[in-house]
Amino acid sequence: MLHLRYIFIKNFFMDFQKIKEEVLKLKKQASKAGKDALNYSVSKLADSKFTLKTVEEVEAFLKTSKNTEGKDAKTWEKKVFVHRSIIIFTDISGEFFKEMLYLLPILETKAFSQNIKLKLADISMKWLHKTPYGIHETSSLVVFENEKVFKTIEGEEKIQKIVKSLSLDINTSIDEL
Repeated sequence: MLHLRYIFIKNFFMDFQKIKEEVLKLKKQASKAGKDALNYSVSKLADSKFTLKTVEEVEAFLKTSKNTEGKDAKTWEKKVFVHRSIIIFTDISGEFFKEMLYLLPILETKAFSQNIKLKLADISMKWLHKTPYGIHETSSLVVFENEKVFKTIEGEEKIQKIVKSLSLDINTSIDEL
């Protein structure tokens, strides 16, 4: 009887060991599949219309921040409509760009609600001069108004504060930093 218990316990532990090895193997496969999916999504974001790839695209996007004039519908008085555009400069091969997969929809919603245009741009694009934009760090959010730099917010933490603020008013969030 004791011998049967020994055989049962021995087989149980051997089966348990096989199950443990299978679970670890599946865990590695799932982790690899998750990383592959993330890298695929990052490459698609880098190639999408949300990312500016050349200096010419950046300069063309700046023109969307030009103020316009019109007449107020109620008073018929001349009125200046202020337009802002935001470019987030970051390294497309870095970790922060991967985080932008999750942050971009929130920022885009906040910007859209304020009639602000928002794009990402590769900080290491060819012929990009960072000085005119006030960029000193790898990740910078640059706000343009009337085709000029209005404000530069540098650092991933500060950009994340804008995303995580509960206010939908992105202008106020930017002014507070």
